[in-house]
Amino acid sequence: MPSATVTEAILNRKSVRVFKDAPVSKALMTEILQLAAKSASGSNLQPWKIYALTGSDKDQLIQLVQERAMSNPLGEEADIPIYPEVLEDPWNSRRKACGEVMYEALGITREDKMGRLGQVFKNFEFFGAPVGLIVTMDRSLSQTQLIDVGMILQNIQLLARERGLDTCVQASWTMWPKTVREVLAIGDNEMVVAGASLGYADTNAKVNHIVQARMEDEECFYLRGFSI
Repeated sequence: MPSATVTEAILNRKSVRVFKDAPVSKALMTEILQLAAKSASGSNLQPWKIYALTGSDKDQLIQLVQERAMSNPLGEEADIPIYPEVLEDPWNSRRKACGEVMYEALGITREDKMGRLGQVFKNFEFFGAPVGLIVTMDRSLSQTQLIDVGMILQNIQLLARERGLDTCVQASWTMWPKTVREVLAIGDNEMVVAGASLGYADTNAKVNHIVQARMEDEECFYLRGFSI
């Protein structure tokens, strides 16, 4: 039975990029998704759709993206941009620092351009995880509903951690929306918002133990009017 508290799940959650070759059962995946679907959403719109892929279904998506990336490495026109055209500081500096911590753990130097590119393309293998998730939202909805999608993704991560599983949420899947829709046989009305890898972490992989910097409290918390 799951035993981790919410606090423990939050503190232990990390973006895992090397997974064991161990399957996740349909029953366990269903349990996680059913509980995650209790997430709050504005006016109870529940704007998300989540596709959990494993086995040949996941392999089909991976193979097709790999084939198309050979001639189109930058992907297709994204439904939602991953970053603004100009990412200003402090966010740009944080992004760069995040990447450097990861590549150092992987032993990939700044000069090793092919090594870094190869690591990027592991996104489109779901980092070897047994389950790949694709999250979509109807394009008729507004940007506010993306908050709701973010909340269910967070719940999936915490519920997975509670059950001894790990995850990596991947904005990178927004680079291949047409291919994703083709493989999933879904309509153009469904925007690809995110992907995620889910499975059992390889605890021997150094990259799964990195610690990323966090803002100091005074940089992001502003408590006003408290008397006690």
